[in-house]
Amino acid sequence: IPVFNGALVTVRAAIASYGLGGNFGTSRLDRGIERVSRRFLSAPNAMALANVFRRKGRLGLTQLVLITAGTLFLMVMTLSNSIQLTVDNELARRDYQTRLQFEDNQRIDRIVRMTESLPEVSQAELRFQQPTSILRAGQATKEAGTGGMLIGVPDNSDLILPRIVAGRWLQAGDDRAVVMNEETAEDNDIALGEQVTLDLGELGDSKWQVVGFYRVLSVVPESDAVYAPQDAIFNATTKHNVGQVLLVRTHPATPATAAAVTTQLKDMFEQRHWEVADTQTIYEDRSFFDNFFAQYLGMLFGLAFIMAIVGGIGLTGSLSISVVERTREIGVMRAIGAKTPVLMLMFILEGVLQGLVSWLVAVPISFVVGRPLANVVGQAMFSVNLDYQYDLQAVLMWLGLVVVIAILASIMPARSAVSISVRESLAYA
Repeated sequence: IPVFNGALVTVRAAIASYGLGGNFGTSRLDRGIERVSRRFLSAPNAMALANVFRRKGRLGLTQLVLITAGTLFLMVMTLSNSIQLTVDNELARRDYQTRLQFEDNQRIDRIVRMTESLPEVSQAELRFQQPTSILRAGQATKEAGTGGMLIGVPDNSDLILPRIVAGRWLQAGDDRAVVMNEETAEDNDIALGEQVTLDLGELGDSKWQVVGFYRVLSVVPESDAVYAPQDAIFNATTKHNVGQVLLVRTHPATPATAAAVTTQLKDMFEQRHWEVADTQTIYEDRSFFDNFFAQYLGMLFGLAFIMAIVGGIGLTGSLSISVVERTREIGVMRAIGAKTPVLMLMFILEGVLQGLVSWLVAVPISFVVGRPLANVVGQAMFSVNLDYQYDLQAVLMWLGLVVVIAILASIMPARSAVSISVRESLAYA
């Protein structure tokens, strides 16, 4: 486009032009800038503001890159904030510090008594679980995870409270009630209040009523949990007073305490030949989430950084061209007494003003686009909408960054401008 526009310039227009943007002041925007400049700004600052809008086509191309970089940076920061909030909310629903899974079922009363004998343990639960398939019309449904897992929940338990999106959570006195994954229900057209058949393998089939749907943040394939009252499971099967997954709440709730309790319990159980298949603290869950998201956020931050560098280079090129076009103008200002610091400050101020304009445009764009982007990323990565939170600190952070980028990008053109002598500039044709 610039080459095409340059080719259209006639010989007479090229010879007559001083490169000063002679058409500035003809539009309403230009006249508004002049009025504001005369009223509130000193002469050098007023010239810097006017020069920003003198070449609007060039300004638009430079702004496009800077605005894109700013919008991308703010959106990535907001996405990071939203992911962090989503992880915080998800882990807050898991009010325990460590969990242990046995190879085989163990007696609930014995395991809970031994676990709560440790002074750092304030509460323990041993939950029964059994692989299951949900049957409709005699056919197995499609689970959202790697298969279904029926999990028993003791009465009045608050160690795990999933995010309920429809219906309700389990209540004391419930019998043959289940809460299942919303995604599984949607895939199989299962409605609230509907009765489903759970195939528990060697434990037989039984009918259960769906009382609620939950939504969970999951980044790896895992069993699709179907929650039911533990006593109701025992009544429907031949099992009683046994469980496989131990949830432990520690005091104090710190990573060091959780790790120490996990080691103590594992050693204590294995000394009695009760094999522990797996252990996981809530803090290891958080570390896993953080590491998982870091790889994607790092890539997006890298893209935003590259765009910012490209924007800075574009700004440097734009100001350098402006210096060449205004060589005679610089000579006139020097001839009437303009000092080197004034000229240098004027060009740096031009760059900073362009950075501020891009910031003013990027902020509202990122605010509007942020929530839809968070929802798209959440659905694409975890099949859930992220808990959205716009990052206001990032707005101030990008303001500081774009000012620094603008100053650094303006230094070379500004030094080039002040190095021009009066004789050279006035002789420039």
